[in-house]
Amino acid sequence: MNKSILVNKIEIDKQEIIDLIKGGNRDGAIDLIGKRADVKFKTARDIVQLFEEGHIHLFDGKDLFLMDYDEISHNEAIDKVASNQSSFLEVEKDGSKRSGGKRGLIIGLSVLVVGFIFFKYIVGFNQIGHHLSEIGQLFDKSEGIPAVDVDTASRGASLEPGVTRVAEAEDFRPVDTNLLAPEFKSAEMEKIKNAHFDKLNPVLKSPTDEDAQLALIHLTNRRLTDVIIQQKLNIKIGRCYENPNKEGNKFCVSCMILLYNREKKDWQEAPDGENFLDNAYDFYLPEGGDTWEAKPLSMHIPYDYALFKKYEGKD
Repeated sequence: MNKSILVNKIEIDKQEIIDLIKGGNRDGAIDLIGKRADVKFKTARDIVQLFEEGHIHLFDGKDLFLMDYDEISHNEAIDKVASNQSSFLEVEKDGSKRSGGKRGLIIGLSVLVVGFIFFKYIVGFNQIGHHLSEIGQLFDKSEGIPAVDVDTASRGASLEPGVTRVAEAEDFRPVDTNLLAPEFKSAEMEKIKNAHFDKLNPVLKSPTDEDAQLALIHLTNRRLTDVIIQQKLNIKIGRCYENPNKEGNKFCVSCMILLYNREKKDWQEAPDGENFLDNAYDFYLPEGGDTWEAKPLSMHIPYDYALFKKYEGKD
C-alpha cells in the first residue's frame, strides 16, 4: 500500500490527511490537498471522502486529479487527442476569439473529442456492434427487411447458405421473474426448475464486499474505479454457492452482486453511461493465493432478492 497519494502529479503524504480527519479538521484536510496540488475544492473534497470511506487505497498509483473531468481545460483535452491517449475528458468552453482557420481547427478537434466521449462513456466501444445489430433486428421485424448480424459481420464470418452458426454461450445470469412479461416468464421458470437450485451448496467461505470489488476492478481493467469515484458506487456481494468447476483453483463460488450508491443510500441497476457489469460472477481463490479473483458466471444460481432488499433505500 502506497504511503502517499498522487494528485495533479503532486505526491501528498496520506498520514497528514488522516491525522487532520481524525482530529476533526475535515476542512483542513480539504484545504491541504487543494493548496498542495493546486486543485479545485470539489476535487479535494471528493478525495477526503475517499479517505473517510476507507477506499483511498484502491487508487494507489493513479492520479486522482485526472478522475475529475471538470478540472481538464479545453486545450489539454485537444493535446490528449493529438497524442493518441486513451482517456477522453469533458472540456470547458474557450471563449477567446480565434482567427477563421484556427477556429475551424479547434471546432473540428472539439467535435472529435465529444464523439469519443459519447462512444466511450455513453455507447461503449465494445457495444456498438450490439446496438447496430438491435437496429437491424428492428427493421427486420417492422418492414420485413433481412436484419444484418453486425457482430458476425465485424468478425468477417461468412453466412453462406448451408453454414450453421455456432450457438451463443449459455446465459447464466439470474433473472428477476417478477419483472418478466408473461410470454417470457414461463420459459424462465422452466429454466429455473431444470437448474435444481435445491441441490446447490451455500458456502461459509466467500469474498467480502471489498474482496469482490477489488476482483472486479481487476477483471474490468480498472474501469470500475471511475464508477467508484465519479458515481460514488460500491460493490456489494450477496449469497454465494459452491461452484464445482474450480479449474485448478483452491475455491470457486458463484454469487450475485449489486451497485450501492453511497450518496443515495440505495442500490441502482447499472453504472450511468456504459453498462459493463453483469449481476453475478464466479469468484475464485487461486491455489496458494489469498486474493480473490473474478470471472464470468459459469452456473445457474437463484436471483438474490434478499441482497437487493438489504440495500434498498428507506424513504
